[in-house]
Amino acid sequence: MKKLIVTFILILVLITGLWIFLPTNFFDKNEFLQSSFVLILIVVLGLWVLFKRFINYKNEEPAEDELSRLVLQKSSSLSYYVSLYLWLVISYFSDKLNLETEQLIGYGIIGMAFLFVGFWAYYTIKGIKLN
Repeated sequence: MKKLIVTFILILVLITGLWIFLPTNFFDKNEFLQSSFVLILIVVLGLWVLFKRFINYKNEEPAEDELSRLVLQKSSSLSYYVSLYLWLVISYFSDKLNLETEQLIGYGIIGMAFLFVGFWAYYTIKGIKLN
């Protein structure tokens, strides 16, 4: 139950920070898009985890079991492996794109996050075949 409350509080802090910080004219368009993608991804994943933990708590099931740990490990290792190729592609196209280095790094981090979420969703839905 404590993890459920902590997750809910963290999501509220992120939404409040977004609500306070984004109306300022501190960002340009690319930085705003990058920050919005990352924050939306974090909030959506946080709400998903909160929902799953709440359902597990209601059904008196453990919050984390061996399968969820294995899915997390498998998806993180594969997303790391594929993100190495993502960084190679980004470094190859960095001369051809007219973006600053900070923006390229930001887009690379966003790509890594989307890779992890994609592999995590794939293994959650499809399952893991054990040898």
